[in-house]
Amino acid sequence: MKKLGLIITASIICSTSFLFAQTIDSENKQSGVFESPDAIRKPIDRTWEKDILRDNTPIPLQPIDEEYIHYAALIWRVIDLREKMNLPLYFPTETKGNWKSFARIIWEAVDSTENNPMPIRIYSTEYFDIPLSNAEFRGKFSIEPRIQPIWLTDEEGNQVFDEETGEPISIGDTTIMQFADPKDIMQYDIKEEYFVDNQRSMLDVRIMGICPILQKGGTDLLGDEEEAPPAEETPPTEETPPAEDEFADEFAEDEYTEGELTEETPEPEPQVEEELPEVSGRKLAPIGWLYYPEFRPVMAKNEVFNTHNNANRRTYDDIFLQRHFSSFIRAEENVYDNREIFFYIVNGLDQILEAEKIKHKIFEYEHNMWEY
Repeated sequence: MKKLGLIITASIICSTSFLFAQTIDSENKQSGVFESPDAIRKPIDRTWEKDILRDNTPIPLQPIDEEYIHYAALIWRVIDLREKMNLPLYFPTETKGNWKSFARIIWEAVDSTENNPMPIRIYSTEYFDIPLSNAEFRGKFSIEPRIQPIWLTDEEGNQVFDEETGEPISIGDTTIMQFADPKDIMQYDIKEEYFVDNQRSMLDVRIMGICPILQKGGTDLLGDEEEAPPAEETPPTEETPPAEDEFADEFAEDEYTEGELTEETPEPEPQVEEELPEVSGRKLAPIGWLYYPEFRPVMAKNEVFNTHNNANRRTYDDIFLQRHFSSFIRAEENVYDNREIFFYIVNGLDQILEAEKIKHKIFEYEHNMWEY
């Protein structure tokens, strides 16, 4: 009897548990909740996990002793992202997994958010003395605001139109702030110093700062162009008839012989456009200066696309350290308040020749140190 009672009790418990499980399963199906199987491994972007890049650190540079510095020259350069060699610094325009553009990396490293509580400092000048706040940094990306009218609506939210004209009724205007995207950064200014180290008997160069330049308006590398409003044409009205030439008939009847002098209307002098920092119709707006030694750890953990071997991608720190970019000299340190080349040379070709002259001067100084 005891065994029979135990069997009956066990069967009742099993049937109750089965019915309870069926009830929970039916409720989950009705609510759309399903248990997904555990993943075999964590999803990654590639076939293998890139541990080397994740744990990568900047290559330590040779320490410099002031006593051994024989010669030094401070140079400002411009990296134009429209050049083919500099395209790895521009693309991708949108983040592709772990692959980000250099401008996007700067934005994420400098912008103070919950995911980035310790942002990299950015400075307003190339002397790294006045840091920018996060609000000032975000304000650098603001472009011309857009004015949008506020339309009158009824209680149901429908737009109200004027009974006479049929046009929507405006009750005012609102200003909508517009912000540029990191893909609109198409130029970088870098500050670097050339020096001759007697301890190593070599000419070396160290980058000191990087400044992204935002270009507003015009077209980007993908051909996107901001639509400009069509020019308004004033149709002729009856009140303002076109002006008639009083002397048209008089000069039409005159006959001139060869050799007779005639008075010509002088052509208007061409207007000299104001020298504005523009490239392809885009106004240049510097964002701020990043101190290069402080920014190197971030650059060393972000890869750059390699057109020759995709398995061996370099980092942004490798790009600048190995100088795999194309640039031209904008200015050198001088007694005239460090003036730039375009301040005293107007012609573009002459500016390039002046930049090459500065580059050749540094090369000659190193070359003349040796005897052959």
